[in-house]
Amino acid sequence: MEIHYTNEIPSADCIFALYDTVGWNDYLMLPKELLYKALVQSWHVICAYDQDRLIGKGRIVSDGVINAYICGLVVHPDYQNQGIGSEMIRKLVEKGRESKLHIQLLCTEENIPYYNKLGFEGFAMGMKDKNAPL
Repeated sequence: MEIHYTNEIPSADCIFALYDTVGWNDYLMLPKELLYKALVQSWHVICAYDQDRLIGKGRIVSDGVINAYICGLVVHPDYQNQGIGSEMIRKLVEKGRESKLHIQLLCTEENIPYYNKLGFEGFAMGMKDKNAPL
């Protein structure tokens, strides 16, 4: 297995299939065209492939001047715990640092130790609109 990384945005079908493997489609309830649009409108995207199979994806949403938010990091369950997610985070952080952006992310409490190991620390309490669809 040789994993390769690219900044090219995958097809809507590939994104939808990857999200399906981790149950994100059940949560987001978005058509594949809107998932694709979200990636296209991102400041930066990183994808991981095993040959031509999309197995991971992450992105940065940013104003390109001050803040950069890492979001949507996902690795296919068959490829988890192999360093793929960590490598994508490393590449995303590197890209944000090149532009001198303040890099941030939100994660669930259970993922805090993972992101601590990758050099992140607690910064602020995340909040969301309680009436938002997500």
